[in-house]
Order: sequence, then structure tokens, then C-alpha cells
Amino acid sequence: MKLWMLIFILAFSGILNAQQDEIGTKGTILLNESKGSINSKNTFAVVVGISDYQDKEIPDLRFADKDAEAFANFLRSESGGKLDDDHLKVLLNREATMAQFATALDWLWEVVKENDQAIIYFSGHGDVEKKSLTQPGFLLCWDAPAHVYMSGGAFALTMLQEVISTLSIQNKAKVLVVTDACRSGKLSGSSINGNQLTNANLAKQYANEIKILSCQPNEYSIEGLQWGGGRGAFSYHLLDGLYGMADNNSDQIVNVMEIGRYLEDHVTMEVAPHSQVPMVIGVKSEKITSVNPTLLASLRKSKEGQMIAFTSTESRGIEEDILQKVDTSIRLLYYEFKKALKERHFFKPHQFNAEDLFKQLSGIVELGSLQSAMKRNYAAALQDDAQQVMNKWLKTDLSEMLSQKTSAEKYKLYPYYLERAAELLGVNHYMYKVLMARKHFFAGYLLALSSQNPDNNLGSKSIEHFHQALQLQPEFPLAFWQMSSVFAFNLLKLDSAEYYAQKAIEMNPAWILPYTNIAFILSDKYKLYDRAMVYLVQASRIDTSSANVWNAFGANHNNAKEYTEAEKNFQKAIQLAPNYVTAYNNLAITYCYSNKFLEAEQLLLKAIELDTTFDLLYTNLGNVYMITERFNDAAKIFNKVIQMDSTETTAYYNLGLVFKRIQKYEDAERLFKKTIELDSTFTSAYNNLANIYLNTKKYNEAEFLYKKVIAIDSSEISAYFNIAILYHQNKKYEQAERYYKAAIRLDSLFLNGYINLGDLYVKTNQLAKAEETFLKAVKINSKDIDLNYGLACVFALESKVEMAFYYLEQSFLNGYVEYDWILQDTDLALLREQKEAWQALMKKHFPDKL
Repeated sequence: MKLWMLIFILAFSGILNAQQDEIGTKGTILLNESKGSINSKNTFAVVVGISDYQDKEIPDLRFADKDAEAFANFLRSESGGKLDDDHLKVLLNREATMAQFATALDWLWEVVKENDQAIIYFSGHGDVEKKSLTQPGFLLCWDAPAHVYMSGGAFALTMLQEVISTLSIQNKAKVLVVTDACRSGKLSGSSINGNQLTNANLAKQYANEIKILSCQPNEYSIEGLQWGGGRGAFSYHLLDGLYGMADNNSDQIVNVMEIGRYLEDHVTMEVAPHSQVPMVIGVKSEKITSVNPTLLASLRKSKEGQMIAFTSTESRGIEEDILQKVDTSIRLLYYEFKKALKERHFFKPHQFNAEDLFKQLSGIVELGSLQSAMKRNYAAALQDDAQQVMNKWLKTDLSEMLSQKTSAEKYKLYPYYLERAAELLGVNHYMYKVLMARKHFFAGYLLALSSQNPDNNLGSKSIEHFHQALQLQPEFPLAFWQMSSVFAFNLLKLDSAEYYAQKAIEMNPAWILPYTNIAFILSDKYKLYDRAMVYLVQASRIDTSSANVWNAFGANHNNAKEYTEAEKNFQKAIQLAPNYVTAYNNLAITYCYSNKFLEAEQLLLKAIELDTTFDLLYTNLGNVYMITERFNDAAKIFNKVIQMDSTETTAYYNLGLVFKRIQKYEDAERLFKKTIELDSTFTSAYNNLANIYLNTKKYNEAEFLYKKVIAIDSSEISAYFNIAILYHQNKKYEQAERYYKAAIRLDSLFLNGYINLGDLYVKTNQLAKAEETFLKAVKINSKDIDLNYGLACVFALESKVEMAFYYLEQSFLNGYVEYDWILQDTDLALLREQKEAWQALMKKHFPDKL
């Protein structure tokens, strides 16, 4: 038999007087025992939500209208009966006058027949008038007066019960009533417990009703931003449950027992340390709704990959209730605490920080249950910034793609904040392990930022923190994402880097960052451009409009020296995100590689306009000026970076390079020493300081520094090469040969290493070795001028005249112009003796000299 259902959700408020114990607001579902569900064929509904009241003396609510609109959307869905406008009346805020509400209920009386269903949803204030103890209470409609409810604008509960009884008994319909009681500010009946009396009358049982209460007596109904962006905890989880999340046995039916258990499990856990335990009274097997599998699957998918949310909450009216009963000094102290939370003054300044104020307030007995709200909101504020950062990462929000230095500065206090937040909530709170996992995550992240050299053991310590995070929270894709980077850059384990990137992708396949991050690793660190492209193509299929993806494509092409394609990709990224400074910076680098220095300068200046704090932009602009020999401009830029941050090692180093280029060696020496003072592992600073000593013939100092570089980083080719030059100049040929060969072993395509080694063999009359070395180099670059000239000399010394003339002409064809040197170079004496051939070659390439 089809039955009629009435659902009534009420959010109301009132203030208890000082003599009573704290009585919390309650939510109630009333349901008769007849069979049926929201999904029955003939369903009619009235949904009312009032947050903004006409009378300014009635405190406004925050989310009552949002809760009502969400419930209306449920009724419009397949799960809620797919109600159209002929079956659903929605009254929000100023539309919800008493006349309109009464008219809507009268409409239900008219249209609902036997076996039909009806739904009434009311979210707003409830109260009694303080003049009468016997009043059953009122629902305050939008136009209710602040004090005399019987004068109009308020709907008496006796009238509501008459509607329910008539529809249930006379019309033989099914009746279900849900109440989610709100508290917000002082109302007319506060002095006689108007809220409590109204709530008690709503909770009275008539006939066969089933009740579900949003909370126990002496508890408060909690709301906050973590539930649907701003909802009541009870109403938010009620809808999740009705959509099918409460279907515990997967029979595609949600009954009273299941919705009650679901609400108790989720609401009680998530509002802690507040106390709010939903109650269920009545027949537990009663069916409430049928589950639509498609909508349930969609709901579950929408929750995949989401960070576990934890925000501050509002216990509707508890603050006003309690603070009006305490002395002014306590009240002012409490407001200082709230101000400290808002301004993020957690531990400083000393007198007015949240920590000290919280400790003072925690000892004040008169604050009662408000202390639970203080503890939760303090913990929520401590972890909020870290949670927002992680949320942005998961959304690949470009605003959070910070420079390494900015990241370290911004996140440095997060581990401490997160640990304190967990401590406040206690080990039994559902967020304790989550917060401790996040604490270890940020600790590992910060260690990785400070550990950029492969030999630094901070990389291993970073991985330990990530493992601890995953032990506490196994499904933590951000930890896998960062482990990938640490294994790549700090520990030099590519297989592990790719493994953990894939773990992050498995956990959240639609998340862009793991794809672009591993692509960057493969491309920039390991030169595996095709392998990187596989991940980038996958990322582009997820989101073709992601500027981050196009920037990553550009970086891959840049590393592969495919500058035309790189330029197109970076321009696409900028087109999609006009404020994406990283893309501007990368495109500027591409222009530098293509010798388009003016375009690079303009891009960097544009990027600096967008972000005046991004020091890398200034550094690269200074490098452009240095490359184009605008040394004064370069020096100004690097000095500006130093003014911005006196600990910026790269700025001192680059300024040292400027002075080195203009041969102000004393200034350059001072700056390189400052760089080393700030970072004792900065090998390029040692190298360039050693080069200064080499140029100024301080050979012992230079030798010591080159060896220091090799000790810090045994893969630093330039140190091997430079110390070889030092030995070469000082005719220590055996040592020079050993270091040239070491440089070539590190890079078999190191052209200058071959050229200098060949020259050494010429000087030591090892002509066969010289020829062999130069011919290996020719395979690397057959157009190198010095290489071709060197081969000409070797073949001339070996009396291989024809080969000598061939390579000498190759050097001319590639730009050799030192005519005067050719005439006196003793290595070419044999060729000059071949007067006819020599004259012909000179006339051909130096006609103006003859």
C-alpha cells in the first residue's frame, strides 16, 4: 500500500536562562510505521530555509537557507523523488513569510491524498514567548516580530501538529518529521528556556511516529565550513546518508536504523571535542528512501582524493549564552583569543598570543562547554594554513607553485603548528593521526628543500618523515609525490622516484602534479625526454587547459634543445594563465638559448611586475645583462637581490661573476668568499674563486680549492678540467693528463677536454696520442676552429702534409682569422715550406693580406 510521508526539518534557536543547566538543541525525525519511501510515486514537499530575518532584533543564521536549498536539490534528484515545481515548493528567506508558509501547508492539505507522500522542511528559529509558560512554541517565519509572536509572523507548533496529524491520520498518509535545531542569539523566550520548551514540544510523540534527534539533551547543534562549504554537521550528513552513504548492507535501501547509525558515527566524530550524539527512537527497520546507484557512485567519486577537512565550528548561540553570564574581563579575554586566532598570532607577541590566552581561558570554570569550542577552533586555526596549501597542491593551483626559498619560509612553522593542533585534540580524536601525518609530511618537505646535494644525508631523513606520515595515513598522495622528488634529486635513485610518482598517480589519477613532476625529473635531471613525454601526454588528456601541463611540455622541449617547440608551449601556458610567472621565466630562458636576449629581458621585466618578490626573476634578468655585457645593469640587479635578502647566496655569486668578467678580482674574490661562507657546498663559488687565483698566479690556493670542489662533488667536471689547466700551465704534464682524462670519463662528449689533452700531447711530443685524441674530438664537433687547427699542427709535425693542409683549411672555413700567428707558428713550418700550396691557400682565404 502506498503511503504519504511528511519530512519536517527545523532549525531553531533560543537562549537558556542562567539558572538552568545547558540544554542543547535537538533534531527530530517523526515517521509513522507504514511502509514506503521518499521515492514513492506521488510526493509533495514544502521546503523552507531562513537565515536572514526581517526584524533586526532576531539574530540571523548562517547556513539555514543553504541547508534548505541542499535538501530541495536532494528532492529534485532521482534519490529524492525527482520532484518538479508542481510537487515542490521552496521558500527561502524573504519568501518564507508566515502567510506563504501557511499557504504552502494548506496546499499540502489540498493535494495530498491517501497513499501519497508529503515532505515539509523548515530551517530557521524556534522559540516561545516569555509571557506564557504554557505556550507550545512557534516556528519563526521571515516576518516574525522579535517579541510578540502571537501578533503574526510566527507559526504555532499546535498548528504544525494539526497539519501532521490530519495528513497522517485523516488522510491516511505516512508522516516523517526531522528536526535539526539551531541556536543563534537571544530571543524573546530566553528567560524561560524558550528554546528548550519549543524543542520538547517538537519531540513529543504522537501515534506511530519515529523520531531521529540531531543531538542529545544538553548538547548543541554544530555547524562549520568543513561541511559542504558551510552547513550544519547534522543536515550535511543527513543528505549524504539519504543519497546512499548510510546503506550499510548495500541493499539499496536506507532505513531508520541505518540513517541513525550513519549520523551518529559521522556527526559525533567530526564535531569533537564538542559533544553531539544523534538519537533514534522508533522502529529501526522502517524504510526511508531507496538508493539510486548512479547518484551514489557520483557522490563517492566526488569525495575521492579530497583532503580530510577540519575547520573551526560554530555552536549556534552557545557563545552568546555563556558570555552574557561571565564578567566583562573574561569576555574581553575571550575576544582577544578570537582576535589572535583570526590574525594568526599563535605564539607571538608574548602577551596577546592565542597559546597564552587559551591557557588562561582554559582555567575559567564559568566558560563551561565553550571551552570545547575554543579547543577545536584553536586546533583548526593552527592547521588551517597547511591544509589550504595541500588543497591548492591537489588542485594544481599555480598560486602555490612557489620558489624553493619562498616555500621554506612560508612552511617552516607548519610542523610545530600541526603537532600542537594534534596535541590539543588528543590521541582519540579522528584528526589526531591525520594531523601528525601532515606534521611529518611538512617536516620531510622542509628537509628536502634544505638538502639539494646528493651526498647530504638530510635526503634520507626526509624520506623517514614521509614514511612516518604514510604509517599514520596510508592514503596520502602528497607524501608519495614528494618522495618521488627526494629520491630523484637528493638520493639519485630514478627507479624509486618513478615508483613513488606512480603510487601518487594510482591514488589520485586525476591529479596533475605527479605527472608533471616526474616528467620534469626525467627531463631535467636524467635527460630522458621521450619517457618524460609519456607522462605529459597522460596529463594533457586529464586537462588540456592546464597551464602547468603546457609549461611542463615547454620545459621538456627546452631541455631537449627543441627551442621552437618550447617557445610555443610556454606561450600557450601564458595564454591560459596570464599571471603565471614561472612560464614567463622559462620562456625567457628559451629566448636566451636562442640568442633572443631583448625578448628575454622584456619577459623577465613583465614577470617582475607580476611578482616583485620572486628572486629568481631578478637573477635571470641579471644573467641576461651579464651575457649581453651590460655589467653595470647586471651589478644593480644582483645588488637589489642582496638588498631583498642578505642571505641569498646566488646573488653574491652572480655579482662575483660580474666583477670577475670586468677583471675586478679583489671584489670578485670577496663575493665568492661570502658565497662560500653562506653555503660551504657551493662548488661553483669555489671553482670561480680558484679561477681568480689561477689568473693571478696564486697556484697553491687555486690547487687547494679545485681539490676541495672534487671532494664535495666528485662529478664536478669543471674542477677536474681547471686543475688540469693549472698543472698544464705549470708544465706538470702527468698530473694535467690525469685530470683531463678524469673530466673526459665523466663526460665522453666533453670537447674542451679532448682539445686541451691533445694540446698537452703536442707539447710533450706525443704526436700519435695527440692525433688520436683530436680525431675523437672531431667526431663530436667537426666544425670547431681550435680542433681543426690543432689537427693541422699535429699532421704537419708528423710530416703528413696533405692532411695538415686539409685541416688547416677546415679551420679557415670555420672562421680562423689569426693570420699573423699562422706565419710564425713553428708547428706549421713544414707547410710554409710548400710555398706554392701555401701561397694558394693564403690567397684563397686571406686575399687582403697578400
